[in-house]
Amino acid sequence: MSVVRGIRLRRYELESLIKSFLLFFILMLSLYLLSEWQNYKAQVRQLDNTILNEMQVFSYKPLSGEFDVSFVPHKEGVQRTLTLYKEENTTYGLFEIPGSKSYLLKVSLTQEKYRQRLDALKAKILDALFWYVLLIAIVSLLLAYYTLYPLKKALQLNEEFVKDIQHDINTPLSALLLNLSLLKRRFGEDRGFERMTHSVETIQNLQSNLSTFLHGQTQEMDYFNLYDLLEGRMEYFRVLYPQIAFSLDVDSTVSLFTNREGFMRMIDNLLSNAGKYNVKEGEVHIILAKKRLRIEDTGRGIRHPERVFGRYYKEGERGLGLGLHIVQKLGEELGIDIGLKSKEGKGTTVTLKLAKVIVESQS
Repeated sequence: MSVVRGIRLRRYELESLIKSFLLFFILMLSLYLLSEWQNYKAQVRQLDNTILNEMQVFSYKPLSGEFDVSFVPHKEGVQRTLTLYKEENTTYGLFEIPGSKSYLLKVSLTQEKYRQRLDALKAKILDALFWYVLLIAIVSLLLAYYTLYPLKKALQLNEEFVKDIQHDINTPLSALLLNLSLLKRRFGEDRGFERMTHSVETIQNLQSNLSTFLHGQTQEMDYFNLYDLLEGRMEYFRVLYPQIAFSLDVDSTVSLFTNREGFMRMIDNLLSNAGKYNVKEGEVHIILAKKRLRIEDTGRGIRHPERVFGRYYKEGERGLGLGLHIVQKLGEELGIDIGLKSKEGKGTTVTLKLAKVIVESQS
């Protein structure tokens, strides 16, 4: 999170602000540097003209010890007077001597003294450059912020709308679950009641995803058995997807130390995708090996696996496009790195790297 003028920014808002700032900053800085480069060359030319004028005055009346004087043979068509020449060790000008056509007066300035004047000019320009760059950075930040401000307000209104919808849906969902529970007691267990219960729980799962997306996940850490959690979630999805064969290959002695609710949310999203986008009579395998939990399915695969963790990205019409984005977001918060491999028509494998959270049995 960051705070700009008292307004809290979410991670994606901060990312947008930084990118917009860099865009404005680089554009304005490039234009300024181009202008300043032209100004620098003009000031160097002005410095050279000033030095040449000083040499010319000196040639008439030597008053300063800054210049050296010598005589050089006059070569017609080769040497030009009133021109500043720059060589490796000296800067000099040539001037005509009244009454002499054989020699020219050479007024020289050592390269060290010329460099001193040039460095003083550069120091003056660099000093101004610092303040101009600082001003450009401030203006760029303000432009970026006020450009994104309407979008931020729109997002806030959208989030408030979603929160209101969540609040309004909670009451009827709770009533549905309560009445289904009462019906089970009155009429006994029934597959229809069970399917309705799981359907309501699926809606609650979507609500939890939205809540995680809007508010983040609490970071209460706890120890829990990995096998027990996976077995419970797998049984839940077996009811939702009875045509899918689920299998679990995880050591029952392995535990995790992390936020249980957040980790379960990750698993639910991954198993939901594995079931939802699987083929008829497909399979889902959950395997733990070398502190890496793999969830493999025999589904239809993903066309663009590099894009699936993006917010709102989805390849079909179903879903909100938040599931895998939330999985990645939770993984970052819990210290669980995520890898994904997929091939169309072959299936998808998601790998959760549990090295930072796994607690193996000491027995």
